[in-house]
Amino acid sequence: MRRYVKLQLGDKEFEFLTTDPDEFVEKVFSEIQREYELLEKHSSNVGFEKIIAGILVNKVGELIKTESELQRLKEKYNDVLSELNRGRGKIGKKKDRDL
Repeated sequence: MRRYVKLQLGDKEFEFLTTDPDEFVEKVFSEIQREYELLEKHSSNVGFEKIIAGILVNKVGELIKTESELQRLKEKYNDVLSELNRGRGKIGKKKDRDL
């Protein structure tokens, strides 16, 4: 179901249209607000736009690291699976010879 949700950052309010479950939206907004408050405390007088840009840089950096780690794990999984399949082929050939 499509609905509007509101995100409060400092003295600004933003409205978004979403179909995501409430729990997901709350988790996303909570993380954005946490990051905003952290940067606002440690970056006094830099302005709203720079704080938002800082959040964006941090989150995109985390996303890229996560994607890289996921790719590494996929490759490792595929290597392990290939090794397993090679081993099965050897076992199958040995059983055929024993018959």
